[in-house]
Amino acid sequence: MRITLVLAAFAIAGDAPADPPRERHPCIETTLIAAPPSARVAHWAGVLQPVEVESVSSHTRVAIRLYANDGSVDAKARDTFEQIAASTGEAHPLAVRLEQLIVKAAYHFQRARVLVVSGWRPNAGRHSSGDALDFKLVGVRPAQLAAYLRHLPRAGVGVYTHPRTQFVHLDVREPSYHWIDASPPGVKWPEAHLRDPYVSQRDASWTPDMDLPL
Repeated sequence: MRITLVLAAFAIAGDAPADPPRERHPCIETTLIAAPPSARVAHWAGVLQPVEVESVSSHTRVAIRLYANDGSVDAKARDTFEQIAASTGEAHPLAVRLEQLIVKAAYHFQRARVLVVSGWRPNAGRHSSGDALDFKLVGVRPAQLAAYLRHLPRAGVGVYTHPRTQFVHLDVREPSYHWIDASPPGVKWPEAHLRDPYVSQRDASWTPDMDLPL
């Protein structure tokens, strides 16, 4: 009798279907892992409002949204920015990071309008390589703007304090360097270097996310 039951059990097991393949555990592929990298920044980028950029020389003004909804830098917005920044009428490429930092400053000061004093120009150091821009923010004192920019890593920041200048120079560089220049227009006086004991530490801490308007 016992042998009969054992044989019957084997017969039933032989007729049973094989175990189906196990499905992947739902926790193996989370939303964060499965999504493209841009999804991480889509939230902040999607709600950004445009920033107004105006040329001091031509008075041309446009609204620019530098970032697309996925957080990438928009090429057409860059072209528009560089056209406004052109002091010679012909647009020249500017460093992407330079444009990012200018927009970051505008958002920091409640989307203040950017007034471009001078962008690319020939025989003018970092201006000639597209790594520098002189600008103001409407409603923001140059000293206040410069103080904010000096906290950014890998940047050159100069504040021009003469009553007939009153603008800020920003460039992208490493190491950082900061100064004050009281020269009147058309005259070059020695600039005063602003020493910063934390500049090396701040530069070393730089990551690309620090350039975003978060």
